[in-house]
Amino acid sequence: MDKATYWSSKPRQPSYHAITFAHSAFAAPIRLVANVFEAVTLAGNVHQPAPMQINPPQVTSDGQPKLRLSFPRRVVGRQFKAGLAAVRAAGTLEPIVVTYAVFLADKTAPEVTWTLYASDAGGVSFGAETVQVDATLDNPMRRAVAPIYLPTVFTGLKVQ
Repeated sequence: MDKATYWSSKPRQPSYHAITFAHSAFAAPIRLVANVFEAVTLAGNVHQPAPMQINPPQVTSDGQPKLRLSFPRRVVGRQFKAGLAAVRAAGTLEPIVVTYAVFLADKTAPEVTWTLYASDAGGVSFGAETVQVDATLDNPMRRAVAPIYLPTVFTGLKVQ
């Protein structure tokens, strides 16, 4: 079944919206699947069920796709806080990679996949009832990168 047929009809097969959070400081990637009642194996990885609101990636006025996820704090709050504490303790500037995949009838390969990065300004925010994650295509590691000025390369520089 192709995507056009799937989206234009009311299929009987379930669709799965999978979210993966990955960072080198995490012991293992955090894999969640939206609005199901038990763990699901998607593309060979077990995803844990979690209630969530997903605003799929939409291209914003600045040309960057933006994904917004909201989770009940009581469900994922401790797990997210532990993950963020591990990132801070590692002292790395590496961004948290957020992968959003939609599996239609086939659990072995996603039909749509987005690989984004948690925004560095308020990418993960904790409210009284929810944890919200904003992810964009803008990799913070690629911003504000200036060349390293070495006297051996730039011979006009003087070492003082």
